[in-house]
Amino acid sequence: MRKIQLLLMSFLFISTISLTVQAQERVVTGRVIDSGTNDPLPGVSVIVKGTTTGSITDATGKYSITVAQSNAILQFSFIGFATKEVTINGQSTVDVSLITDAQSLSEVIVTGYGNRDKVSFTGSATTLGGDKIEHKPFATVDQALQGNVAGLQMSASSGTPGALQDIRIRGVSSIIGSNAPLFVIDGVPVVSGELERSTSTGTLSVLSSLNSNDIESMTVLKDASATAFYGARGANGVIVITTKKGKVGKPVFSVSAQTGVVSRAIKGPKMLNASQWDELYYESLVNSGDASTIEEAKKNYPSGWDGTTNTDWRDVVSNKDAKTYSLDFSVRGGNDKSNYYTSLGYFAQDGVNTGSNYKRYTGKVSLQNALTSKLTLNNSTNISYVLQNGQLENSAYFGNPDAAYLFLRPMDKPYNEDGSINTNMSANAIFNPLYIAKYNINRRKQTHLFNVASLGYDILNNLKFTTTLGLDYILNEELYFANRNYGDGVRDPDDPTQNGTSEAYSNRNFNWNWKNMLEYGWQINANHRVDAKAVYESQRNQYYTLGVSGYGIAADGLIYPESISTTDGWTGYTEDWSLNAVSGILGYKFKNNISVDGTIRGEGSSKFAPGKRWGTFYSIGAAWSFSEETFMQSMKSWLTLAKLRASYGVTGNSNIDPNKYQSLLSYGGVYNGGPAVSPGQVGNTNLTWEKNANVNVGLDVELFGRINATVEYFRRRTYDLLQEVPLSYTTGFTSQTQNVGEMVNKGFEVTVGADILKASAFKWNVNVNLTSVHNKVTKLATSSTGDEIKITSSTRIVQTGHPVYSWYMPTWAGVDPQTGSPLWYKSGASGETTSTYSQAGYSFHGSALPTFYGGITNRFDYKGIYLSANLYYSTGNKIYDSWGSYTQSDGKYTFTIANGYASQYDRWQKPGDIAESPKNVYNNTSLSNSNSTRRLYSGEYFRLRDVTLGYNFPTTLISKLKLGSASVYVKGNNLWTWVADKKLQFDPETRADGLLQLTAQPLKTVAVGLNVTF
Repeated sequence: MRKIQLLLMSFLFISTISLTVQAQERVVTGRVIDSGTNDPLPGVSVIVKGTTTGSITDATGKYSITVAQSNAILQFSFIGFATKEVTINGQSTVDVSLITDAQSLSEVIVTGYGNRDKVSFTGSATTLGGDKIEHKPFATVDQALQGNVAGLQMSASSGTPGALQDIRIRGVSSIIGSNAPLFVIDGVPVVSGELERSTSTGTLSVLSSLNSNDIESMTVLKDASATAFYGARGANGVIVITTKKGKVGKPVFSVSAQTGVVSRAIKGPKMLNASQWDELYYESLVNSGDASTIEEAKKNYPSGWDGTTNTDWRDVVSNKDAKTYSLDFSVRGGNDKSNYYTSLGYFAQDGVNTGSNYKRYTGKVSLQNALTSKLTLNNSTNISYVLQNGQLENSAYFGNPDAAYLFLRPMDKPYNEDGSINTNMSANAIFNPLYIAKYNINRRKQTHLFNVASLGYDILNNLKFTTTLGLDYILNEELYFANRNYGDGVRDPDDPTQNGTSEAYSNRNFNWNWKNMLEYGWQINANHRVDAKAVYESQRNQYYTLGVSGYGIAADGLIYPESISTTDGWTGYTEDWSLNAVSGILGYKFKNNISVDGTIRGEGSSKFAPGKRWGTFYSIGAAWSFSEETFMQSMKSWLTLAKLRASYGVTGNSNIDPNKYQSLLSYGGVYNGGPAVSPGQVGNTNLTWEKNANVNVGLDVELFGRINATVEYFRRRTYDLLQEVPLSYTTGFTSQTQNVGEMVNKGFEVTVGADILKASAFKWNVNVNLTSVHNKVTKLATSSTGDEIKITSSTRIVQTGHPVYSWYMPTWAGVDPQTGSPLWYKSGASGETTSTYSQAGYSFHGSALPTFYGGITNRFDYKGIYLSANLYYSTGNKIYDSWGSYTQSDGKYTFTIANGYASQYDRWQKPGDIAESPKNVYNNTSLSNSNSTRRLYSGEYFRLRDVTLGYNFPTTLISKLKLGSASVYVKGNNLWTWVADKKLQFDPETRADGLLQLTAQPLKTVAVGLNVTF
């Protein structure tokens, strides 16, 4: 009887449980559509989060799935679309619209280690969509970042198309190491600097090989929580570039074309014309005592001016027909199993100076394949070929066209009477640039192959393994030829066998990156979620160069080193480095309110000695969306989002030359006719990582559903700073690299985006970003006596308590009204003055680092017509005219090896004159042209960076033409520049070091374009 009772009770218990489960189970149905087109999406994976229960949408986008809990979470995923999670909340019908990866940019942060939900993201990052990058007449894609990202300061190192851009994210943190950010393309860190052997002809950026129309987005990662994934490589910030991929749907073909004109954004300094030069010439002779009167000077020292010739050499060297062109074709499409994107592109741009130009050919193929329901294979291949015909720049090279208009005399003619190029200059400091451009060669060719392949396997619904292999191969070929008839190639006029020079280099760089990542996501219940990642990564970079140079070319038309008679230089070596890293990432999310995550990375680099190679870097961050809290619900009508986040972390910097830790021998010498060995480098086996301790606090708010704002405070302290420490000369070396210093960068960032008007016909959107950043050196190496070892140059100094490389020089006090002598202050910028340069006092005058910069963008839309304008602003920095000692010399060089600025005409002539320039004296010995604040200018400027006026043709018209879309536009870049310091006549957008160099100036472009899809 008891057994029967027990069996009956067991049956009732099991039946009760079964009924309870059945009561909880429910069938949920719904439909999934494309949010952009409202078309149904077949083949969408629908999974109950945290279980193996799943379903797939049919041809009409409908699905049906059984769930066990009323608060179950459904996960909808489809190739080419952003994954979406929906809590059913007891509903039986759940309809979902998915947005494409491009649309989802505003909802996720692309980190290169997987996408992060923007709501729960604890770090600092800014994302630019492809619409702000494509169709830009820029040779390098990173130029699109200027003025659009808070915390990012960019300047052109040269206006030569394809040249490297100087980018700094939240200041400068290294003295001798690199301050450039890391670039990551499709999740793979790449080589992004310059690989050429000769920089006398400018630079060629590796990023110039990318087609901007192939870019889906660019994300700038700024704080430790965002960059700790990359360890030491991310110390200066990370810029993640995501290229375009396929989309589900029928093939969509896109064609875009653009053409325009190119000129200088700033014309440059006005020079003395021939009449002014002639007048000053004779006046200087009288003032020097070589002649008692002007008439005597004209009789005894003829200037050579014919009285009519007045050559503007800047106009002569300018490429008056400079153009820019681009033509791009792409197709993308796919189905529920695979998708594709492929493109071909051509871009060409002339430099502002005659003889310089740039061409690029690109091709891209991207394939994404769902091999099975659990296994995906993705591959993306980019290949490009770049040709850059550059120019001599960065110094007063005899063939530099940007030195020509500063040094050549206005009375010299560019052409002879018979139309041939004049090679008989009255001053031989600079050659006629027309001849150099026509007969010399400064050419670079770059072939770039970049491939990313990844294989992903869903071990369980919430456990995934991904392995990614990136291969980056770059081949640079350089040829520099100087003709044997005129210019730099004429070494000895008395020995024609030495005439003509040629040098060539072949540089290969191969970089591979292998990353293995295990991801686990655990949705504990509706309120709690944990995500974890474990990553192993390995990277190796190998560089090889081979080159030869020489002179003596027997005949015209021979340009390669094979034809030289005498070899005077050769090189051939290899250089490599590698790293290994193991990382762990853990994140916790409570509802949509609180997120906490942490990253730890152990990284080893071959750049340091054994025992010092491994460093541990980490970050921890938290975010609180307090607008989701109960006590904030009464404000939801106007405060739709309010999120507070904070992070702290330590990253490293290993961006120094390989083998710095080793004591090396040099084998390049000769002794007694044979090879010789000598000490080459003193090593330091204690050399290790520079480290950055980063603090970031941010507040994100959204008001009235149309205003988004972010305010952030950051502080980055760099310690174990790498510094070249002077050594006793008894060691045989001048310095040794050591970890000894500290530096701090801190400031604020503000970003605001607002839809001012959102009417159906008229829309007005504004985006503003502002950055305030201050740099200070807090510790340097000390001598044996305990004194601080300052780093000094003729114009700059590194000293504690001041910004790195502060301007440090005598203070200019103007011109003595009674004598016309130059004046400097003996101490600081006030008080007693002196006309003796050696008595002038040195003082600090700021630095080359901007303390405040930002951008503002307005966009207006009205019935298909749109107008956008971006204004960039920078201030707080100073710019120094490196070559003004020649062109502002008050007679010392004006009549021998250089022309003069037109400001030299405003000179002292008699007692009582208030003049800008001192007394004009031939071969002046007053040292008025010596280093001082006379040539130091404020770097404050506004620039109208980008203006576009366009028209999107209406659907009623393009449908008749059987097109998907069509638009036309006219675009201008760097159209207008306002410079605060009226004495500064050069372009204020200088290199990061603030030194005005003899380089091609930034470009102004005006272009028209057409975009069509079908």
